[in-house]
Amino acid sequence: MTPAQTFDCAVIGGGVFGLATALELARRKRKTVLLDRLGSGHPVTSSTGLSRSIRIAYDQPFYVKLAQDALRAWRDLEAATGRGILHLTGQIDLGPAAKLQAIHDTVRAQGGAIRAADATELRRLMPELKPLAGEIGLYHADGGTVLAEQGMLALAAAAAQAGAVLHQRERVTAIELGAARPVVVAGPRRISAERVVIAAGPWSTALLEPIGIDLPLAPSVAQVTFLDAPDQVGRPGIAEWETSAAGGVYGHPVPGVGYKIAFDAGSTGWQPDVTDWSFDPDEECRILNWLKQRLPGMPARARLSQRHPWTMTPDADFIVDNRGPVTLACGCAGHAFKFGPALGRLVADVMDGALHPPELRLDRPALQRQASATAPIVR
Repeated sequence: MTPAQTFDCAVIGGGVFGLATALELARRKRKTVLLDRLGSGHPVTSSTGLSRSIRIAYDQPFYVKLAQDALRAWRDLEAATGRGILHLTGQIDLGPAAKLQAIHDTVRAQGGAIRAADATELRRLMPELKPLAGEIGLYHADGGTVLAEQGMLALAAAAAQAGAVLHQRERVTAIELGAARPVVVAGPRRISAERVVIAAGPWSTALLEPIGIDLPLAPSVAQVTFLDAPDQVGRPGIAEWETSAAGGVYGHPVPGVGYKIAFDAGSTGWQPDVTDWSFDPDEECRILNWLKQRLPGMPARARLSQRHPWTMTPDADFIVDNRGPVTLACGCAGHAFKFGPALGRLVADVMDGALHPPELRLDRPALQRQASATAPIVR
């Protein structure tokens, strides 16, 4: 049997949750190793692609504060690595009055700047938009775009610089508990660690069930469309909340490309061994039809459509909690990426017992329900 390598912490999963956690643990002088089955940023993983939205527009104080922390942490990472990661052009929020009021009041209560915008102001902020009669939306400046690919490269570089060992394209096949220290098995490699962090996105269930942790996680396949609209890269992001049973729509500018739009709900059909997700032309057609109605001034030309997974929980909140020597960091619920390096601090604090957010706990009542792969993002 191959002798086990010894670390303080082993992180399984090299997406944004895992990379950010490895970075933070290494900064805290923990001897840390990270393993990822496909390699960070692989096209069929959750943390892939050019861009993600970022916003402080949440109706829960926890996420507003986490987003505020994330903006500072991304800026620190930009300074440390020399990579441009944030493209902040603000965000417009549209949708049911009760939802918008809750967002407005929560952001203001956390010291954030957000304001109501009538139809005239909405057209000034985004001339391509066609407001509804009498529509009132919201606008805040601390929103826009995370250049995701650059963010992932920066997190990986910073983690390695801090001393984390990154094993890419190494699939974890087992976690052995019961001895004094857990052992993580990846092919012939055996890693002994005091703590194991499972941040494997939609692959988490396959690692958790054999060690007796059963979670209501529902992997989903989501599609995004990049518009050939280079003149719109200075426009704000947009979120239209829950306008129908099918959910809402979100979008944001992408420098060098144009503008990205997508429905905020995924579909069923995720498979763990898929090596390429073909885009759905019918969904592309539906999102372009929404564009023609809501943003008629935006060029309705699809430059590229892509599909990738995310993992829903029953309440669209993440799961970050400890179970013995294992720390869970999973259930992105379609809105985790924006928090980037702030996620690493969150997971490390939970691991160390310095923080135990009730929204993310394993024993919260919502986790007694089943999650739906087709549920919209409601956070």
